Amino acid sequence: MKKIVYLSDFFLKDLIGGAELADSVIVNSLNKTYEVICKNSNKATLEDIEKHGNFLIIVSNFNFLTEEIKSAITKKRYFIIEHDHKFLKERDPSPFNNDIAPPSSLKNLQFYRKAEYVFCQSKRHAECLRNNLLLSNVSNFGMSFWTKQQLSLIRNNVNSEKKIQNAVMSFFNQKKGTKRSIGYCIKNKIEYEVLPSNLEFESFIQIFSKVDKFIFLPTLVESFSRLAVEARMLSISLITNKNLGCLSEPWFNKYKGEDLIDFVENKIEENISVLIDSIENKKNILLLEPYNYPKISLITSMFKGEKYIRKFLDNITSQTIFQHCELLIIDAVSPEDEFPIIEEYMRRFPNIKYVKLEEDPGIYGVWNIGVKMATGQYLTNTNLDDIRSFDQIEVIVNCLEKNPHIDLAYGESYVTNIGNETFEINSSGGKTYPIVDFSREAMIKCLPGCMPVWRKSMHDKAGYFDESFRYAGDHEMWLRAVRHGSEFKRVKGVHGLYYMNPDGLSTSEDNSVKKYKEEQRVFWEYGDIYGQSVVNQYRDYFSRIL
Repeated sequence: MKKIVYLSDFFLKDLIGGAELADSVIVNSLNKTYEVICKNSNKATLEDIEKHGNFLIIVSNFNFLTEEIKSAITKKRYFIIEHDHKFLKERDPSPFNNDIAPPSSLKNLQFYRKAEYVFCQSKRHAECLRNNLLLSNVSNFGMSFWTKQQLSLIRNNVNSEKKIQNAVMSFFNQKKGTKRSIGYCIKNKIEYEVLPSNLEFESFIQIFSKVDKFIFLPTLVESFSRLAVEARMLSISLITNKNLGCLSEPWFNKYKGEDLIDFVENKIEENISVLIDSIENKKNILLLEPYNYPKISLITSMFKGEKYIRKFLDNITSQTIFQHCELLIIDAVSPEDEFPIIEEYMRRFPNIKYVKLEEDPGIYGVWNIGVKMATGQYLTNTNLDDIRSFDQIEVIVNCLEKNPHIDLAYGESYVTNIGNETFEINSSGGKTYPIVDFSREAMIKCLPGCMPVWRKSMHDKAGYFDESFRYAGDHEMWLRAVRHGSEFKRVKGVHGLYYMNPDGLSTSEDNSVKKYKEEQRVFWEYGDIYGQSVVNQYRDYFSRIL
């Protein structure tokens, strides 16, 4: 018999709640076919994850799971049964436009991404998860779970006499809207009774069935709302707001009373079958349409890269969204023999393209060739000696996707003077490239630093990199883009490792004078961007004659 480890913060033995009631139905149903081992997430150990051998893990509520345990689970086969927006730090998408939160408000991204399936409870719930984390593994149950006994109890109380004209519910969690619901009643001079929410299911249904009109105005987005569905099954009039996930389901307004009970019963059986098919690896699970991910063009200028090329290719092809990228490796007449290694990777990754130039046009000439070759919506320069976190490109692109008025996004990077290190293990000591939030004044520094991602369309209004520069052409390009109306945005967090190559163009002491003169030229050309106070501050520094 197959083993399933079912992890959740709480089960019915611990407390009564919507998630716990739903989990009990799922566990009891699966127990007919499988050996289901229930484990509270705060008591789960690495030994629990390893000792059962080849088994499936189903994760329900997991607020108490440690990062260590979550990491161990990602190496197993597992599903997530999602209840309440645990991909958000505040567990509520309602403050955000179209339920889309900024990257700083997201969490557990990799845990959701690496799950085989993430099962949600309503269309709104599923789309919110998919659109925030840009996932392709989301399925929508479109229903919560009740036992046959619970549905039978509801059915037996459908025709109860309505003795309570108006009611609100007393919730421990104030985001469930008790205060707002009471305030609505007071404002509209509605007499009401307050119902307790901590009753056993049978006692609750017997009281709830006597309500004629239920006022329920939660302040957070309910991923589903069993309570609202129970109200409709009991033919209770419902005054609510848009914060109920079940409202996004087409059946919600179609059925009520016994017709809805019949529908719910059939839907639950259907969902249990879907779950079992998933466990049995049957590939007929209906997933949401994957997020229509944009194409990203990665532009790499290669010159004397034999020392770094394999490490670079390992890193870049391991990016979480590399399948949505094209890697343009432009050989600037390198005297070294990098191509056999590149060819090896090209056989594995058809989205790698290699171009060998007849002469070296300089770094910015190469980048311009890449920009013109690029077929992606977004561009980034991928230097051979820089290393990115496994999701760096995704994190930055996600920022641009969620902020259509932003043309370029950037983040922090660790700094090292030792080549071929890894993002996870390096000698930076936590030192980062000095990055600040975007402002026109801050552009005096080489903002946005290394590894930015920008819209290809930015070049339509601002032009290409100025090939007369050898060192400061990227700085000049970003300033020119800002002059033409582009806005930039900083993504918080460290997502890269910048190698301060002593032999590189920007760091070699032999080139320091040439570099200064180019920076000087940029400073005087773009004083209108910095503002007069910044110009005054740096005037003396950039007035030197070398």
